[in-house]
Amino acid sequence: EALIAAEVTKAEVTAEDNEHVTDLIGTYYTTFNNSDRNRNTNLAVGCNYINGTILAPGEVFSANIELGSQTAAGGYKMAGVYNNGKVEQGMAGGVCQVTTTLYNAALMAELEIVERHPHSMTVGYVPLGRDAAVAGNYKDLKFRNNTEYPIMIEAYASGGKLVMNIFGHEVHNAGRKVSFDTVYEATIPKPAEKVTEDPERLEGEREVTSKGRTGCKVSVYKTVTDGGKTSRNWFSSSSYRAVADEVTVGTKKKVEEVPAVVPVTPEWVEQLTPDDSFGIQ
Repeated sequence: EALIAAEVTKAEVTAEDNEHVTDLIGTYYTTFNNSDRNRNTNLAVGCNYINGTILAPGEVFSANIELGSQTAAGGYKMAGVYNNGKVEQGMAGGVCQVTTTLYNAALMAELEIVERHPHSMTVGYVPLGRDAAVAGNYKDLKFRNNTEYPIMIEAYASGGKLVMNIFGHEVHNAGRKVSFDTVYEATIPKPAEKVTEDPERLEGEREVTSKGRTGCKVSVYKTVTDGGKTSRNWFSSSSYRAVADEVTVGTKKKVEEVPAVVPVTPEWVEQLTPDDSFGIQ
């Protein structure tokens, strides 16, 4: 009988490897408002896709891959997203909070950051310089498991908290402490306002239709205390764009009302009658 050659693929992570995944090496959480149902759905869906992900040593995590198809078919809904300096409705709005929270957990786990992008404008659920945006195929969050053991990601959104836990094998000293702080470098002023003329509005009428914002540049520094020694080093820089105010002004000319001319006559003229002849023969 002919022998069939079989190609055996060795598992990247074995049961023996998994026995080393015993420690919480990085954790972070952000908060969210329970009132935005669509956005909260997207947070939960994004967490469900990521929850349970295992990375072998050397393997790279890609948020755009692990978040699944960011479409209605993928379980996502329309919610607020940044677009050209404004907040508009877009598919899967909110997933950037998922990736931002995971990014910070990866920072605390001291994993190698391969790719990270700030938002175009600032966000309020994390310190400046600590956000991680994803968009299309041009913005992704990637980090490498640079440890010698597998890591597992736990992700969930519940009760107004979005939580990311990274489990692995802790190799650092028990007393090691890691922190990150933001240094404000510069303010980026608003550009000149964008003016739209409206011929239906009167001259002098003015309405701010979209409120802009100033931008800024920040740096993040990493501080490590280990074995009684402390080091502080630059870690990353981020720029957030400034957005101009948008204003609508009227161009319609005002029509000046001309007052009616009322002739003024002496009282004696008004008192004349047809019989008055002033003595003329």
